Amino acid sequence: MKRALWNHFSMKGGMHNMLRHVFAEMNDMLDEIVKQYPSAQGPRKEELLQKWNLLRRMSDSIMDEWLAFEEKMGKLAGSGILQSTDDAPMLPEMNDEAFIHGQGYYRLMMYPEALAQFGKVAEFYPQSLLIQMYAAMSHMHLNQLEEAESLFHYSLGLTESGQIKAAIYNALGCVRAKKNQPEQAVQHFMLALQLDPALNEARHNMETCRSDPGRLRYSSHFMAYM
Repeated sequence: MKRALWNHFSMKGGMHNMLRHVFAEMNDMLDEIVKQYPSAQGPRKEELLQKWNLLRRMSDSIMDEWLAFEEKMGKLAGSGILQSTDDAPMLPEMNDEAFIHGQGYYRLMMYPEALAQFGKVAEFYPQSLLIQMYAAMSHMHLNQLEEAESLFHYSLGLTESGQIKAAIYNALGCVRAKKNQPEQAVQHFMLALQLDPALNEARHNMETCRSDPGRLRYSSHFMAYM
């Protein structure tokens, strides 16, 4: 049974597709409740209420299990048992329980909860580039642009890596584009490309920030450095 489960999850995209299907079903059910509950009557209203209670229980259960899983993953990563020459060195803040929970919330796109956890870690590791970048990205996803921009600028002073600075300038360009400041956005994207000519996200953003800011790209390349 375990081998069959492993083989299923090991298939390309298997686990990702399964999770996407589960959350898609939950979102569809929630959309149904939002649209129909205000005008529902009698048995239909009761049925929608039961669906809401089911979703709430599922959400609580998924969160509890996910955070427990993240905590175990963090402890294993910090134990030194798994060694690989390809792995980046383990940062001390990554063993912090608040970081583990914050990372879990971030991956579940629960950005306010993630920010609360990263704030706790920042009290002990104020110079951590990892924490500052996670916090900045959380603000970005929440469209809290001033906070995101401030943290991105602060993060520039925490690294000498040209690639990481390029990723930050790309994110700053996205902030400017979201603020409807395309000229300043293009300047940031150009800085990003000067530092890392292989940063395709910056090239894409430079072409689309004026015409379609909704297609900006920053998450995938940015998070590769975390």
